[in-house]
Amino acid sequence: MKEEEKNILEYSTNEFLNNGFYKTTMDQLAKGMQISKKTIYKFFPSKYSLLEKVIIVFQKKLKTELDEIVDSDKCLIEKLKLVSSFFAKFLLRINKKVLSDFLNHEPELWIKIDGFRTIIIEDIWDKLVTQGKNEGLIIDKSNKIIITIILAALRAVINPTFLTKNNISTSEAFEETFAIIINGILTEKGKSEFEKQ
Repeated sequence: MKEEEKNILEYSTNEFLNNGFYKTTMDQLAKGMQISKKTIYKFFPSKYSLLEKVIIVFQKKLKTELDEIVDSDKCLIEKLKLVSSFFAKFLLRINKKVLSDFLNHEPELWIKIDGFRTIIIEDIWDKLVTQGKNEGLIIDKSNKIIITIILAALRAVINPTFLTKNNISTSEAFEETFAIIINGILTEKGKSEFEKQ
């Protein structure tokens, strides 16, 4: 990826996260970056293509960082804390304008994001649950059922419709959902270890 394209993506990501993407224009992006709109169009023929690329790059970065946590040599409890902290920081960046834009203007992109989220959750949680069982920290129930419950909970709560209708921030929704999930899947030993951390 060329440096110019990378700079456009980084700037656009911040603008979309801070202000939403629907009302952010290519003119505003060009002016904010002090480049011509033609320069943006050289890499991205439309705002939609720019938004799609922002999402792809963002997802790739997210997966890389989560894989580093989950594939590390740390104990399960440390990994759970790091995953929780990672998502809390990540979700703080996503405001209601962005969610509203997905809900009202680009629902098909939200479907793509949800598909990616499903793959990530299934992969990460399968590794975490397996490790937790081996360490005696997660209850001895079917991985598939545990992961399906986690996925269903996150899909139901961390989605544009639920968050906008209930006036709950993404980070608050994640923290509460994560706490409920953790309390449900940890053994007594796991809960004790989690509290110590």
